[in-house]
Amino acid sequence: MLEVKGVSKFFKEKVALERVSLSLAPGRICGLLGLNGAGKSTLMKVICGLSVPSEGQIFLDGKEITGKGSAAIGAMIESPAFYKELSGAKNLAVLSSLFENVGPIEIKDALKTVGLEKSANVRYGKYSLGMKQRLYFAYALLNHPRILILDEPFNGIDPVSVKLFEEIIRKLAAEGCAILISGHIIAELEKICDSVIIIDEGNVRYVCEDLSSVDSLEALFLEKVTGTGDSQ
Repeated sequence: MLEVKGVSKFFKEKVALERVSLSLAPGRICGLLGLNGAGKSTLMKVICGLSVPSEGQIFLDGKEITGKGSAAIGAMIESPAFYKELSGAKNLAVLSSLFENVGPIEIKDALKTVGLEKSANVRYGKYSLGMKQRLYFAYALLNHPRILILDEPFNGIDPVSVKLFEEIIRKLAAEGCAILISGHIIAELEKICDSVIIIDEGNVRYVCEDLSSVDSLEALFLEKVTGTGDSQ
């Protein structure tokens, strides 16, 4: 169980997150919705240890996560930083040094999972946007994470890749992985999420634990925020 308790993040006078609390349970897929600038990516960075919270705490199985985060967490957040002159496989080989017990077998498995096994030795600079997203997803899966944080993973990918990503996400959840996923394509999230959190101006505005009880996620979202990002 991952728990975020009272997390705030301040950038000088700007409040990016204000006392945000949430929990992620094993085997559950939670959607994180919000307008641009609502604080979604900031929250995900804090959970992953890529940004230090100004206030609050994050716990995994009751133990506080500090410093650089937890090896149990895999993530896709914003744009990946891969080496253009290296192949997809070699990029993952370089990054595998960040983990324990990750080697050639895990790299090969991750590339196969995201459908890049035939392009493993192609230079990253020649990858399409969709292939780059697939490689980033492979990186997030390298360490067989228990918690998966996905920031708009469907951006820039074709329908075939969207379907593949959805299948991977569902399979991981069935195996017990807890998943937090953000995006602006509400229909895609509605298909795969069990629950949803709506964040606006750094605050959690609404939590739905059972998305099957919601007739329309888009209608629900529009009820909670306005076009300017102000909560109703």
